[in-house]
Amino acid sequence: MIISLIAAMSDNRVIGYQGKLPWHIPADLTRFKEITMGHTVAMGTRTFHSIGHPLPGRRNIVVSRSGARFNGCEVARSLKEAVDLVTGDEELFICGGAGLYREALLISQRIYLTVIHASYPGDVYFPEIPATFAEVHREERPNANPPLTYLVFERVDQEGGGHDPADLRRKGFDALGRKLYFLARSCFEEAYSQQESPEIASHLAYCLAKSGGDIKRALNLAEMALGSEPHNLGFLLNLGRVQVIAGNKERGLTTLRRGIQLGGGEEFHTEIAKWGTRSAPPIPSLPRSHPLNKYLGMLRYKLRRH
Repeated sequence: MIISLIAAMSDNRVIGYQGKLPWHIPADLTRFKEITMGHTVAMGTRTFHSIGHPLPGRRNIVVSRSGARFNGCEVARSLKEAVDLVTGDEELFICGGAGLYREALLISQRIYLTVIHASYPGDVYFPEIPATFAEVHREERPNANPPLTYLVFERVDQEGGGHDPADLRRKGFDALGRKLYFLARSCFEEAYSQQESPEIASHLAYCLAKSGGDIKRALNLAEMALGSEPHNLGFLLNLGRVQVIAGNKERGLTTLRRGIQLGGGEEFHTEIAKWGTRSAPPIPSLPRSHPLNKYLGMLRYKLRRH
């Protein structure tokens, strides 16, 4: 399970004032909803009181040292207890306040941060992000009022030397399975420096593209890997993904369809459904990325093929 922080702060790091948000920005509220919908959110008691109600469409946990009850929410007496409650979930979102953010930074793997380019009075501040996190995504919204920057950080564990390619490859796949693309990229990068195999090149290419790395290098690595084994389904899948991320959607979809023709299964259908025709998701009230929409979308795609 990935433990993520999600927050919005001003240029002067304010996240709250007198028990409330000092701003009302619909675009950021929409982003928060899209990211967290269908997942579990955990928050401190003050954050819950500032919201005033459980967040719909999400499992709500309030971390209360006293164990007080909150209508529509589960209660955990500590952050550890909250994490234990949702073990096996895809992603747990920590929504504040400052104390819970500081504690969660020690165990989290990802941070979704909106920076609001304005200064506000405040009495609660977002903690400094440790050097163990690296920025993996940035989206500027200069025309918003006020201007916004959406950032995503991932934890970067320093592997150090002394690891053989097989160990690094294993750690890379473990990080990739948890969608920690920057950490996976670091593992595959070091493994590739020791052993330039097509398999490592293919996965390094995908992680480079997903973590905001050199997209031209990612394309070259993915194409080189596939060139060595033209019928390797894993290499086809990664090349198609990288091509789409690089902005060549039609070429990427062609590569993915070729993979299906060669016997590729669920992963290819999922990517096609994700990047192909953008019809409304099966359950419009849930985000397109929700697991239920992914599953129903894949079934719908298969039914249309027959």
